[in-house]
Amino acid sequence: MNGLPYYKAYPRDFIEGTIGMPFEVKCAYRVILDLIYMQGGNLPDDNRYISGLLGCSIRKWTTIRSALIEADKIQVSGEFLTNYRAVSELETLAKLQDKQRENGSHPKKNNDLAKPRLNHTEPEPDKLSKDACASASAAALKPEKPTSSEPDPFDAFWAAYPKRDGPNPKKPAKLAFDRAVKRGVPVEAIMAAVVHFARKHPKPSAFCPQATTWLNQDRFSDEGAVPAPKPQVVEDDAYWNKALNMARVSRRWLVEHWGRVPGHPDCRVPSHLLKPKDGDLWHELYRSVA
Repeated sequence: MNGLPYYKAYPRDFIEGTIGMPFEVKCAYRVILDLIYMQGGNLPDDNRYISGLLGCSIRKWTTIRSALIEADKIQVSGEFLTNYRAVSELETLAKLQDKQRENGSHPKKNNDLAKPRLNHTEPEPDKLSKDACASASAAALKPEKPTSSEPDPFDAFWAAYPKRDGPNPKKPAKLAFDRAVKRGVPVEAIMAAVVHFARKHPKPSAFCPQATTWLNQDRFSDEGAVPAPKPQVVEDDAYWNKALNMARVSRRWLVEHWGRVPGHPDCRVPSHLLKPKDGDLWHELYRSVA
């Protein structure tokens, strides 16, 4: 898949999706998106290369990278960094280009009409009837393809989600829906929440978030639905290092996920991972910000 010299940008979605994000992380995210589109959806995960383009140190980029991955703004795919919407937009463009090439390769409408043969004769009636009977018999004996009667829960969600005055790509929403179900969110809770949410947006509105944003930010928990059970998290050193890296960049501590801030007697972070100034002037947030 080739890179793009330009691409569609959605300013409102970018601003809404980065609310609460520190300035330097937000600016780096904008440049990373440009690089992902330029690289055809797969940006080499090379710390030296990316930090050089951003004009920052490798250490700084490593911290920003961890924050963007933790916020699910970029994803690691093998040796590359990618973004769900970028992949979707590039695939859509590739299909459109393939369709245009296919249409351009076809001959004009009347050029492929066969010319009548001068010695054309009709088949004999007996032979025609035998051939027709044989075709009908073969069609009757051909087994029908089995059809799946199992409905996809996402189709019901997509039909219930309110119409939006603006882009609302379906493929990233399907990925977000599947991720929510995979981590233990009941489908019934999502459906109850989206029905309640749709009543607030009876008409298309630009203030209605994209379905992908609504799912990724767990907004179904705001609609009176039963809160989804949180998956069991292994609080090992890797887990706490990610939390500390995010907090050192944003100076925000998510109490809902990590407990009390470093420096508090009830802090759950292992002491050997803490640095001397960890927790100083950090804001305790009791609800995560996307």
